[in-house]
Amino acid sequence: MKLSDLRPRFRFTFFQRQFLSHLLLSMLILVLLAAGFTYYMKQQTFNNETEELTSVSKGIVRLFAKEGEDPTSALQAYRNLLAERRTSFILLDQAGEIAYRDPKMPGALRTKAFLDELRSHMSNTKENESFIVERGAEEPWVVVYRQTKLKPQKNELHLFIFSPLHGIQETMDTLNQALIYMIVVIFVLAVAVSWLFSRSMSASILSLRRTTRQIAAGDYAARSTVRRSDELGELAGDFNSMAQQLELALHKLQQFETRRRHFIMDVTHELRTPLTSIRGIIEGLKNDLVHSPEERANYYGIIEKETFRLIRLINGLLDMEKIESGLITLNKKRTPLKELFEIVHESLEVLIEEKRLHILIECEPDLQVYADYDRLMQILINLVKNSIQFTAYGTIRLTGSETETHTVIVIADTGRGMSQEELALIWERFYKADPSRSKSNSETGLGLSIVKQLVEAHAGTIEADSTPGIGTSFTIALPKTDQAASKDDEAG
Repeated sequence: MKLSDLRPRFRFTFFQRQFLSHLLLSMLILVLLAAGFTYYMKQQTFNNETEELTSVSKGIVRLFAKEGEDPTSALQAYRNLLAERRTSFILLDQAGEIAYRDPKMPGALRTKAFLDELRSHMSNTKENESFIVERGAEEPWVVVYRQTKLKPQKNELHLFIFSPLHGIQETMDTLNQALIYMIVVIFVLAVAVSWLFSRSMSASILSLRRTTRQIAAGDYAARSTVRRSDELGELAGDFNSMAQQLELALHKLQQFETRRRHFIMDVTHELRTPLTSIRGIIEGLKNDLVHSPEERANYYGIIEKETFRLIRLINGLLDMEKIESGLITLNKKRTPLKELFEIVHESLEVLIEEKRLHILIECEPDLQVYADYDRLMQILINLVKNSIQFTAYGTIRLTGSETETHTVIVIADTGRGMSQEELALIWERFYKADPSRSKSNSETGLGLSIVKQLVEAHAGTIEADSTPGIGTSFTIALPKTDQAASKDDEAG
């Protein structure tokens, strides 16, 4: 027999547990209130009777003290009043014998058991203290004990004055009946209220369960419809936030997977083109299909060119991977911006002269930029080379300025420009606005993508603006200081 077979087959649902717990709590409160109320009424009745008997005992003690040995005549009128109220008294001497007894004392109290009960309280009960005697009588009697002295001998006597609890049983029966009606009404209300509260909570949990199952089945757009102001409502809100984050993560994962496929396809295409060209040339040389030295030299030049193209492609991919993985270290320092512009001009002077272009530098000599020297040179050279390639004639303008917080670099040309559709794609990997230039210039289509990654690594921004037939401009804004360090200083 398995352990699971020993477990009870019946299982309480959350609704049943909540309903029963609320109902049991309500019944427990009702029982405690009923018991407490009953006890209070009994105690109140006893206290009222005790106060009345205490007042009567004081009157009897005064009569005994005034009349002396025979107070019968003085008690006659008073005794009639006590009889109407079913109140009696008895005096016991020090030995416990009857010294005086109310002639109108009920016969049910003229028993040895009743006297024994009174004698037992002579030494244990304080003066003016009350107690209840139940034995020796048909109904309970409230007894008040008091000591007095009888003139002229001044003998010490023990006065017990007693009266039945008038109608206490009828009162308690009426009270119990009223309590029963009240318990029934409250029980019905408790059932209704417990059902409503339990049903509301159960419905909220069932809603969360349904939403959880939908998300587990792959529907990440599912949301809980629970709207409450308690902890369960906060749980539903947190659950919806979690579902939203999962949906965003899934969307990003799908985008990443799409980009990964495109990346692999692009890399494969970019690698296949030069490798196919190199392979064809090598096979021609191997099979002696190329005879003249001039042709051999030309083909060797093509192999060298395609090899450099592969090296640039691989280096570009490695640079992008390092940037995206945060593996590059930026050694930022302040450098005169005009000096950088002049170095770029000198580095690309051959290409500029080939196309008969002009470069204009507009920058104050004392304007400095805070950046990594090598990476900023890489950014500027890539952007200027891009302008050279798309400008057939005219001018390339390098401008430097500053704001309160940033150094602004603008590289503008008078080239062919780009449409808005092209402008939206220039930052993508392997994108070429003019695919025909990839073979003639050995371009990989990674330059602008690397530029954007490097600018963002400097916590800067880059924007492109272009008009077909007029030209293109790139605007770079680099912070004058490390923003992370500035925030730490402000926090400190």
